[in-house]
Amino acid sequence: MKVLKVLGIIVLIIVALVFIIPLFMADTTSVSADISIKASPATVFHQVSKLKNWENWSPFESDSTIVNTYEGTERGTGAIRSWDGEKIGSGSMAIIESVPYNKIVNKLEFGDGSEGKGSWSFDPRGDSVDVIWSITISNLSYPMGKLIGPIMKTMLEPMLKKGLASLREISEKEGYIPDIQVVELPRIVTLAIYDSTKISGIGSLLETNYSKLMNYIKERGYQITGAPLAVYHNWDPSGYIKISAAIPLTNNVKGRKEIQKFEINAGKAVFVEHFGGYDTGKAHEAIDEYIKDFNLRTKDFIWETYITDPSTEPDSSKWQTNIYYPLK
Repeated sequence: MKVLKVLGIIVLIIVALVFIIPLFMADTTSVSADISIKASPATVFHQVSKLKNWENWSPFESDSTIVNTYEGTERGTGAIRSWDGEKIGSGSMAIIESVPYNKIVNKLEFGDGSEGKGSWSFDPRGDSVDVIWSITISNLSYPMGKLIGPIMKTMLEPMLKKGLASLREISEKEGYIPDIQVVELPRIVTLAIYDSTKISGIGSLLETNYSKLMNYIKERGYQITGAPLAVYHNWDPSGYIKISAAIPLTNNVKGRKEIQKFEINAGKAVFVEHFGGYDTGKAHEAIDEYIKDFNLRTKDFIWETYITDPSTEPDSSKWQTNIYYPLK
């Protein structure tokens, strides 16, 4: 009986400690991890800001029973993801702040009533970006939630590191996104030939029309002020693409027949330098992402300026094409 009495006292002490100690413990726990990724901030930012991408690298996707649902916007502020799984439980995550390509803040809600905040920072370092992922969980329940808080931190840190390692692997495979900027441009005066062709005929159409323009410009003695450019008035890969082959000149020029004066008004434009052959598709995709990230409104045409003359530079990797999307 004495042994039972002692065991009873020990049990009472343990129970008392379980209820007393949490009174003095915090109801929040925080954890963070960091990594350097050899990719542009935009590449990594897109992996995090598009919540569906989390299925590819998040360490919390190991529960094979998990079911994800998505609401709100596709990316950035307003994007919402909810989940439910036998092991991971239920919860939701909403992006409440998004600053391309610098910061993302998530609001977290869990099925047990606890809440949290996830935060991401992206700090460019040359051709790499330093990424910090932090999670703070609050409203831990009394008493068990508070007792588990310190243990939770120990468990979460290796999971965040695992997720960041997967994020690095995926981001570095995507390659580096070129530096995209918004620039202020002066008014551009050109002589141009407006034409159309299917996608396979773009090269030959531009070559033919540039030749016509150059012959006319030499005939009239006009002064060329810049590299040749191609203005794309639409983009229809399965149909006809309307293109103006144009050459910048001084203001006082006149056209004749199919050769007409064409002006681009001064203003702001999204700009990127592309180096390589004339397949600029990836650069245009990057610009499209940039426009969506910053909620920009563009005009109904774009243009490419061909800085390098292929006849004087045989190495196509050195060919420079400047791409512009004028803003409204």
